[in-house]
Amino acid sequence: MIRDGGRRGRGFWVLGPVEARGPESAIAFGGERARSLLACLLLNAGRVVSVEQLIDAVWDDQPPAGARIQVQNRVSTLRNRLREGGLGDEVILRRSPGYLLRLDAIPFDLAAFDAGVARAEELGAAGRIADASAELAAALELWHGPALSGLDTAYLRAAAQNLEERHLRALETRFGWELDLGRPTEVVDELTVLVDQHPFRERFVELLMLALTGAGRRSEAVDAYQNLRKRLAAELGLDPGVAVQRVFRAVLNGPVTVSGNRRPAPAQLPADLPFAGRTRQLDELDALLGARSCVVITGTAGVGKSALAVHWARRVASRFPDGQLYVGLRGFSTRGQPLPAEEALLGFLDALEVPPEDIPATHQARIGLYRSLLAGRRMLILLDDAHDADQVRDLLPGAPGSLAVVTSRDPLAGLVVSEGAAQLALRLLDPAEARVLLAQRIGADRLDEEPSAVSALIEECSRLPLALAVAAARAASSTSLASYVDRLRAARGTLDAFTMSDRATDVRGVFALSYRTLSPDAARLFRLLHLRIGGAISTAAVAALHAGQLDELVDAQLVSRVGDEHYTTHDLLHAYAGELAREIDTEPDRTAAWHRLLDHYLHSAAAADRMIYPARPPIELGTPADASRPEQFATDTAAMAWFATEYQAAIEAVRLAAETGEHRRSSDLAWTLSTYLSRSGHWNEWYAVHRTGLAAAQQAGDLPAQARSLRDMANACVRLRRYDDARESLLPALAIYEQLGDLDAQGRCFGQLAWIEEREGRYDVALELAQRKLELVTRAGLTGQLAGAYNNLGWAQALAGDFEAAIANCVRGVELFAAQDDKFGETYARDSLAYALQHSGRHAAAIAEHRRVHEMSVELGDRYQQGTTLHRLGDTYAAAGQTDAARDSWRQALTILDEVDLKDASVVREKLK
Repeated sequence: MIRDGGRRGRGFWVLGPVEARGPESAIAFGGERARSLLACLLLNAGRVVSVEQLIDAVWDDQPPAGARIQVQNRVSTLRNRLREGGLGDEVILRRSPGYLLRLDAIPFDLAAFDAGVARAEELGAAGRIADASAELAAALELWHGPALSGLDTAYLRAAAQNLEERHLRALETRFGWELDLGRPTEVVDELTVLVDQHPFRERFVELLMLALTGAGRRSEAVDAYQNLRKRLAAELGLDPGVAVQRVFRAVLNGPVTVSGNRRPAPAQLPADLPFAGRTRQLDELDALLGARSCVVITGTAGVGKSALAVHWARRVASRFPDGQLYVGLRGFSTRGQPLPAEEALLGFLDALEVPPEDIPATHQARIGLYRSLLAGRRMLILLDDAHDADQVRDLLPGAPGSLAVVTSRDPLAGLVVSEGAAQLALRLLDPAEARVLLAQRIGADRLDEEPSAVSALIEECSRLPLALAVAAARAASSTSLASYVDRLRAARGTLDAFTMSDRATDVRGVFALSYRTLSPDAARLFRLLHLRIGGAISTAAVAALHAGQLDELVDAQLVSRVGDEHYTTHDLLHAYAGELAREIDTEPDRTAAWHRLLDHYLHSAAAADRMIYPARPPIELGTPADASRPEQFATDTAAMAWFATEYQAAIEAVRLAAETGEHRRSSDLAWTLSTYLSRSGHWNEWYAVHRTGLAAAQQAGDLPAQARSLRDMANACVRLRRYDDARESLLPALAIYEQLGDLDAQGRCFGQLAWIEEREGRYDVALELAQRKLELVTRAGLTGQLAGAYNNLGWAQALAGDFEAAIANCVRGVELFAAQDDKFGETYARDSLAYALQHSGRHAAAIAEHRRVHEMSVELGDRYQQGTTLHRLGDTYAAAGQTDAARDSWRQALTILDEVDLKDASVVREKLK
């Protein structure tokens, strides 16, 4: 019989009744529900288990109304009991979206069993059979009955069945090794019991027949086979499998080699190729060992799916002592049509040494034979380059123990859904991995000689392994890497530099195999995606190009998801899409798509700008192109979120619009970005985008647009403390407005000139300009500018030391801005008022005003104003003698100003010293 391992000690135990034991005794932690909860956590030790998974493990599909609360309460109770029982304070941790059980140094019988099995397999693979058998026997002694006994939810029943299968496989291996060691007599009794307990498990019958024959009891071996045959026929209507039939024929005909584990072991894996990195993916594959029977490695063409699969398969081959099968399925191959599953299956049966006369006539019967041969074995099956799920489904093992690794450009979602396959999505190499790959192919010394050229080469190849391999082959014969990189750059926008005579390694040809699978609608969308602006494109922007089958492109691995709502292609696929578009689509079609995309960004940005700054004087935008699908926003939070995600693409769109002659779209889009770039502290980008907008407006001869960009450049320069540059931009803008007779814009220019002067400390000149602005807007009846004029004047008066007049004018500005519902203007007017109150000694009122300004600037997303206000609030606290509050405000200010204004940050840092 299977030996008892004796008394359980400190630790966790699931190979039998579920228990937790402290140093002295078992820990009482409740009834079946609590044990089910602990069992689920233990089966996933070291991994986060969601609350929903715990609910399933405890209550099946009929949880009580308060199941989540009950789980929380039970976990809390369990945690306390484990701590009181001496297993530690932090065994169960809260980790979103559930809990994690951390073993650290706590013994756990299942972990010990798995480790023992792994050590035994390593010893067996090294030919140390006696040591392997002893190691496995010790691991088997950890079993104290059926795993998880007494727990009866569907989740735990399935887990228990999985554990029992692992138990039985370990028994089969151990008794096979005992036979290899010439000990048939010693194992006959135990194998007889196991056959009685598992009458349909053919491997036990096979081992028993070998043991009986080795013990000189040949007739009993024949009886064992006949009993199996009768049971299978009577209860299942089946014949014994090929493996046990082969042993039976040997028993009848002799002589019999009494060996339990020396079966034919196919070793079909291809040779390992140069391989770099992929550490995380290798770890993920390691974690799937024993947990899944199928894993799908998916990714775009040339990303290294096969290389990873072969490399990992060779690394873990010793874990599959019954052999490794391999077939190239030609799903996306230049070497013909996809290989039929029927043909692949015949190849596997041949590798498993099934005699031709024993191969059934029908495909379904062959599937049954194949899976019967795999049952009870540990085999690795590598199914490389699958076209779809149907091509591989018949080649998957039918029982635990073996593992199928499938590579495909298709994500094979059908296998994930119907077969429980795990999915591993392979991305581009990171730069360090790409460098290692190049070093393997052309030598580390050569890379060290030209480090900058290596970095450029990696980026020109988009970190795509296939392209790197092609480049390495070409660079090997080049005089220098730098000269080869120059040739790559000269060919940028095409794939000419990656053309190979071997179709299997020609990058354009490899991409074409995926493109040809697309529907016409998806193919058109892929071609138009070469117009993509920036690194990734949103779903809405994609729809502006063409409302095609985006999911089809993702499934074909021609487009990759970035987050939930964005998509991208690497540069080589981008170039391929451009080649196809120029070859297939007409120039009017491409131009119309380009206009739709630009108008999508322009009118989306305009809508977002109106939401975050509704009081901003509008400009007239052109009518958006049909089907440009601009986004709309319900809240200013949504608008700010859109800008935060899309502003870089929009800035790039300004440049590209100007380069393609869309000058008005370029200058208008620059204008829509001003508010966001100002408030978010992106002042260099603010200046740069309006330099581009200015050049576009000049090309178009659009004077108002030129003046707008000049004013924005001036504002950005003030933020950047480039005051001379600010004047050089603002004075030409003022001249244009005087030429156009635009008094409203002239008034705004005077306000900006006053700002420049006060920033340089010329408060008298600033005060004069602020008074001039107020006179102009009053005389011209520009009521929309009165609020700003009063604020400009009040701020200048405060800086000049006339605090009472400043307070009066700032209050007028606050009231007028509030009446206009201009929160942006009101925030700055209140900031001026707070400054005047502080310096007039009214600290309590100034503190209240500063707090209000901070709240409003947070609502507006104005990072600079938030930092400045906290800085001034700290100054006010300090003036009021509240040192602790002052330091707290300065620290908060420093966190923000370190991001947006390093000079102001240095001033605050000195105050904190």
